[in-house]
Amino acid sequence: MDSLFTPYLVGGIFSALVVACSFSFLRRPSLGHIPVVGYSSLLASYWFGKGLEVDHDRFVQEGYDKYKSGVFKVANLTHWIVCLRRNHVEFVARAPEDLLSAGQAAENLLKIDYTFGLKISDDYHVSLVQSTLTRNLSVLYGGLRDEIVAACNEYFNAKHDEWKSISVVRVTLQIASRASNRIFVGLPLCRDPDWLDLNINIPHAIVEETRILRFFPSFMLPIAAKFFTNLSGRTSRGVALLGPVIKERLQHMEAEGTNWSDKPNDFLQWCLDTKQDTSLTSLTRRMILINFGGIHTTSGVFSQALLNLAANPRHAQTLRDEVEIVVSKHGWTREALSKMRKVDSFLKETLRFGGISLLGPLRQAMSDISLSDGAFIPRGTLLAFPAYAIHHDGAMYENPDVFEPFRFVDMQHGESEGSGHQMVTLSPGLLTFGLGKHACPGRFFAATVLKTMLAHVVLSYDVRRGSDESVPSTLRVGDAVVTNPLAKVMIRERVN
Repeated sequence: MDSLFTPYLVGGIFSALVVACSFSFLRRPSLGHIPVVGYSSLLASYWFGKGLEVDHDRFVQEGYDKYKSGVFKVANLTHWIVCLRRNHVEFVARAPEDLLSAGQAAENLLKIDYTFGLKISDDYHVSLVQSTLTRNLSVLYGGLRDEIVAACNEYFNAKHDEWKSISVVRVTLQIASRASNRIFVGLPLCRDPDWLDLNINIPHAIVEETRILRFFPSFMLPIAAKFFTNLSGRTSRGVALLGPVIKERLQHMEAEGTNWSDKPNDFLQWCLDTKQDTSLTSLTRRMILINFGGIHTTSGVFSQALLNLAANPRHAQTLRDEVEIVVSKHGWTREALSKMRKVDSFLKETLRFGGISLLGPLRQAMSDISLSDGAFIPRGTLLAFPAYAIHHDGAMYENPDVFEPFRFVDMQHGESEGSGHQMVTLSPGLLTFGLGKHACPGRFFAATVLKTMLAHVVLSYDVRRGSDESVPSTLRVGDAVVTNPLAKVMIRERVN
């Protein structure tokens, strides 16, 4: 029976994919008037998808260089992305959500309803990140730093009398996950290997699932998601780990009200206090989504920073001197971090030089738009800036293809302490954290984690590249800029 049924099932799924692809390509907005760079059609980009994965950065740079005063488009397997110019930054930053939607662009690309089980409009956690998390950073800083120190001790496991080789991606993922979850779910779950493993590995699954789901029109997504996502599996695994913690807290809330002795002060508790999530399933999915948004961007930047430090060991002492002076005056506090200008600049230059994406921030046109330069953007079009190309534009930065760790300190000379050259400041010259009201809500948290990790590393360890110096530090995978998983550094404990 099974042997007879299987061919029909496979044939049915294949037929559904053919129909879905047909619908998918037919419903694209008409963009024939916008010049294309790279593959001349979406169908070509699909058939030569492996080349697109490798060459996308070349296509984007070619378009940026060729169309200095106009927009261009590039294929991304299932859709076109129209790349805007720097002079469109202010327009995008000011555009309301019903004109240019960041949320709809995210839903279009990630299919959040089907991969995370949450509605894009059900985003109360964003305001918690913007307000409650940012407001509590100073209070929670001691625990955050303790977790970073403990994680570095465990995963570096370095000795002062010998150099140890470490896999940069693997170790920084573990450290960033521990640090983030100390604030997200607290002890002891932030150290649970199964919880960390779940959240570390989810992005790969999400990327693979959304690649398939983007071929389907909206009316077919509920059925397609049942075949091509593992939402129920990761939710069940997450509930098994997080569920007991949630139940215990709910029992306290029912018995003792809004406050009780030793009430946790973490993101999970802030969600519970809102009383907007009423089930273990929805709370677990929300915490998985928070981890998805926080861990990999932080670890990606930290891994690049570690490789930059290893490639430029002469700068370690400069950073170390600054950290020692600041900490001697202010201790290990969030206030102290604001005084670490060179640490901040090193990380901001890492964001500029490598970054996390070729394109961004993304928006979807919710109605027909005519740009100031006359370009017509049809409703439904996905828009982005060629962020990596802008970050490496000689008109924006002197020697743009050279990593200059203290570039932004030099820019700040003669300016006030609150100048616009710090890592979290939004500007047309650095688009990593986005634009306008839809800028990354967690950038202050990310900066706090990153600066603490880098400051701790330069004080406690010596870092250098090993025999693999020919291995590139980053790779281009589609739109993403990722740290090379083969990259390693040599590390040893410093003797003070």
